[in-house]
Amino acid sequence: MSTRLIKGRKSVRLARIENQNNRQVTFSKRRNSVFKKANELATMTGAEVGIIVCPQGSKPYSFGHPNVNETINKYVGEERPPSPSSPGIDDKYVQMFRKANSRELNTRLNSLQDQLDFELNLKSKLKQMNKSVESQQEWFKGPIEKMNYSEASMLKKGLEDLLLKVKNYGTERGYGYENGKWKAE
Repeated sequence: MSTRLIKGRKSVRLARIENQNNRQVTFSKRRNSVFKKANELATMTGAEVGIIVCPQGSKPYSFGHPNVNETINKYVGEERPPSPSSPGIDDKYVQMFRKANSRELNTRLNSLQDQLDFELNLKSKLKQMNKSVESQQEWFKGPIEKMNYSEASMLKKGLEDLLLKVKNYGTERGYGYENGKWKAE
């Protein structure tokens, strides 16, 4: 007879798995196992089960028996009648959870509203600044004869900068600029 070496279950060190692929595979397997156990619990005992798993940077996964939305709404969402087995106790905790959850959501809403107001105010200021800059840059569209000294010197400086950029562009592509003409080098 031959003897077989049977591998038993190994104890797994509980720590974050650093390899992304291994972490994803482990997540999928464990998620399926948890959902399978929840289904068995619901089937064998008639319990209502609702599970939501939210991995980092991915879509949430949910399982519910009979339906995840109905189960969650029953305990967190809409009002429900007190349970006959423990009147008032469940409702007390559900109400506390609702209040805490609504406070947190109101805080987040107020924060987002403040951020939106700030951004809208900044947008209007930027529009005003843009209009003033555009109006200041309109001077060069008129005839040169009507420019004052500072406007003419600004135009001259801008044209010199443009000419320098054009020369550099041509030089980078193998052309030389001598005596006002381009020459292939």
